[in-house]
Amino acid sequence: MLLTTRSGASIIPRTLLVTKSLACFRSKGVRHKPKVSRANTIPLTSPQFVLANLKLAGFALLFICITLVSMVSASAHEIISAAHMTSADTENDKEPAPFYEALAKALKKRKTRVDNICPPSDVVARRILEDYGAIFLAKKVTPPPLCIFTNEEQVTRFQEDAGFTGLLIGFDEVELQPEAMKQLVKAREEAQKDALDITPRDGAEAARRNYDDSVRLWNSRFSPALDYWLAQGRLNVEQVTRLRSLPLQQQVAEVLELEKSGIYFSKDLSKSILYSIAAPGTSQHIAMLAFDVNEFENPRVREIMAKHGWFQTVLSDLPHFTFLGLKEKDLPKNGLRSVEVNGQTFWIPNVTNAAVP
Repeated sequence: MLLTTRSGASIIPRTLLVTKSLACFRSKGVRHKPKVSRANTIPLTSPQFVLANLKLAGFALLFICITLVSMVSASAHEIISAAHMTSADTENDKEPAPFYEALAKALKKRKTRVDNICPPSDVVARRILEDYGAIFLAKKVTPPPLCIFTNEEQVTRFQEDAGFTGLLIGFDEVELQPEAMKQLVKAREEAQKDALDITPRDGAEAARRNYDDSVRLWNSRFSPALDYWLAQGRLNVEQVTRLRSLPLQQQVAEVLELEKSGIYFSKDLSKSILYSIAAPGTSQHIAMLAFDVNEFENPRVREIMAKHGWFQTVLSDLPHFTFLGLKEKDLPKNGLRSVEVNGQTFWIPNVTNAAVP
């Protein structure tokens, strides 16, 4: 259908013209290709193209370098860490230094000698030193000036000179030398972050004690043991009466001699009394460097105490911790060796003939 204008001229619709044009192209086998403008293309040899590729190459090279540096740094860190671990393992595997040798060095810094604190002629004092001697290696505190205090006056004078500070834990006030207390407080804070705690066993007696306390505790083991061995027929009335009447130092010497024949005076009567309670005047509690812990069975508590310089040093006295102010890895070179008892590690003087229960 053709359209006409008012003047009568014919008008051909645009759609019809387009259709005819396409038909014409198809009949001649010509494909329709859109024209491509080359105005915005960059020749491969142009400076702009070369510069763009150089920039890309530069970024790629930078990325590769950063990746390589990171890999090398990581490898170096692993090697250094492994070296440190190997060094630490080697240090721990070394034979502990002899106790008397390490003790002599420690005492020299304090301008004294072993013979001054424990006379070689005093068999009991030397036994005490070899059982409780770890305390004489303690750092940043005042170790006792002798192995055995013989009266309350000596103990009072030492404790006043060394100084002590108190801390209320629950309903009990415990007292220790300042540095020992400082590290105990830190240990408690760390334990509490793990929903644990470190509390005194048997109240205030868990820390500082006086001379009379040590005598009372000695008798709490000594007297029942005498009654037991009398009833068992291992001791007679005359022997028991004599032992009760002896001065304390002689009494201790006689008890240690009887224990060589199996007549033990510990609480359970199965081992030396020294692994149950200290002889009068020899307790580490007198030095205010010992703390008896309720939670001693918890491995994490023991780990935290060790981290802050507190270690078990008296064989079979499981709740008893001694402040040494040393790192655990340094204990062997300070003349201490580790012994495991009931699944717990004790650090005791490295003396060849030291008794182990």
